Amino acid sequence: MTSTNFGAAFSWKDRLQVLLSFATLIPFVAVIFLGVGGHLPPIVATTTGLSIVAAAFLLAWATESMTLLVPQTFALAILALIQVLPEYSLEVVLASQGAHNSTILHLATATMTGANRLLIGAGWPIIFLLTYLASRRTGSPVNEIILDRRQSIEVFFLIVSTAYSFLIVAKRSLDILDAVILVSMFIAYLYLGYRAPAEKDANAALLHGPAQAVSSLRGPAKLLTIVAFLGFGGFVIFFGAEPFIKSIIAVSAVIGISAFFFAQWVAPVLTEFPEGVTVSYWASTVRFSPMAFGNLISSKVNQWTLLVATIPIAYSISLGSVSAIRLTDEQVLEILLTGAQSLYAVVTLLDLRFGSKDAVILSVLFWIQFFLPPIRLEVSIAYLLLATFEFFRHREKLKVLSDFWSVVKTTQRR
Repeated sequence: MTSTNFGAAFSWKDRLQVLLSFATLIPFVAVIFLGVGGHLPPIVATTTGLSIVAAAFLLAWATESMTLLVPQTFALAILALIQVLPEYSLEVVLASQGAHNSTILHLATATMTGANRLLIGAGWPIIFLLTYLASRRTGSPVNEIILDRRQSIEVFFLIVSTAYSFLIVAKRSLDILDAVILVSMFIAYLYLGYRAPAEKDANAALLHGPAQAVSSLRGPAKLLTIVAFLGFGGFVIFFGAEPFIKSIIAVSAVIGISAFFFAQWVAPVLTEFPEGVTVSYWASTVRFSPMAFGNLISSKVNQWTLLVATIPIAYSISLGSVSAIRLTDEQVLEILLTGAQSLYAVVTLLDLRFGSKDAVILSVLFWIQFFLPPIRLEVSIAYLLLATFEFFRHREKLKVLSDFWSVVKTTQRR
């Protein structure tokens, strides 16, 4: 399609989907900004939840369209940054209050480690399962998700940030220097992602629905539509995340959920809700499953760098001076378990493939540590042993490293 007219580019079905998504903004504004029903947690949770789902779809369509303008790696990095905004807002609040209350500070690290473990232990296997089930309906079931060579950038920086997490464990502290190093990693990741080669023709062939309609627009219309979709998504997540989380907290308090359990597991599920919707949508199309997986890897890099860096920064600002956070034995164990899980996960991606065996192992170990918290050390050791075994098994097929250096060389020529 080469249409320049919005109405001609979008079919009635596309227009209906976009219209319904934007329509959720009406009750959202009424509740959040006009206070209509704002004192009733169920109404706030329902209204903001629906808007966040709509925002997730608009962000997905915008990101698919962006891959025709910028490299997919960069588009996914920006998307992940927007999607993780709720997690940042929660982390800043907990770390700031934790500067004056050690109990709350412990909740900050619990949220960070819980979000990271949830992303890999539950997120990766779910994406594989959705892709497998969707592929069975087509009559060609897939047994593994094969990543694009450009996604070696995400995997490489996940390797580096994972390695750094063990340094935090070794020194038993988290400080501003850690924040500077982690933020630098993320900036380098963004830079290489932006400079990576874009395969626009290949991406265009995969688009469908509203994303395909947006891609058919020409000139300023395309860019303005993408910006509008991203703007809607960012607006809803920025202003709706906190009310959504608080309303669920209120409901959880009535039910009797403990503060630690909520901080480590319930809050991350809620704050990662937008990306959950987006990646589930992509995984169900099968052809976009590598993008769905790339979204989760990008989110993991984001959380393992910027999210971790947020804690000592917010902590120091709240205290009014540059201060290091001395980690307790339990916090060290939590970060060790999270790092060990991440290490096994990246080792499974050394050949840029994620198969059924990898999904099953990650899922089983995640649910073991979830239901049996006292054996976190034993589960950490299991992850480390499995990572060692997988590394030696694949040591001659380190495709991720060769592809990464190949992509880096390409960026230097651009």
